[in-house]
Amino acid sequence: MARRDQIIRVNRELEERFNLSIAVRSNGTLYLSGLTAIDEGMLVVGRGDMEAQVRQVYLRLEHALAACGCSLLDVVSETAYTTDIEWLGRAAHVRDGFYRRAGAAPPAVTAVEVRRLFFPEAMVELTAVAELPRGA
Repeated sequence: MARRDQIIRVNRELEERFNLSIAVRSNGTLYLSGLTAIDEGMLVVGRGDMEAQVRQVYLRLEHALAACGCSLLDVVSETAYTTDIEWLGRAAHVRDGFYRRAGAAPPAVTAVEVRRLFFPEAMVELTAVAELPRGA
């Protein structure tokens, strides 16, 4: 269990509503919870459109990383959970574009197909691990 001093608040409303922490730091490492393609109103963006959902997930990832003093350059590992592994593969160019624009090499990655995700219309959810800047 994380200690309160390890939690970095990224989206207080979401974190309090679902009793979770989006970002937890421990020993120089940042752990990010599953990020789905939701908007500020907690509605799924891009229903039925994997590319739109991947884009929203990576926008949320960039936002969460920035709130922790990090960027895509700091991501070392990610795990994608998807309801359609083939479709996720065809949308990989969206993910690749985010890392390319950031000037980052792609991190270690695992993709897993699941029956469904927490938000029923969600097609992809991402967890990530990043290195925190020294002193963070």
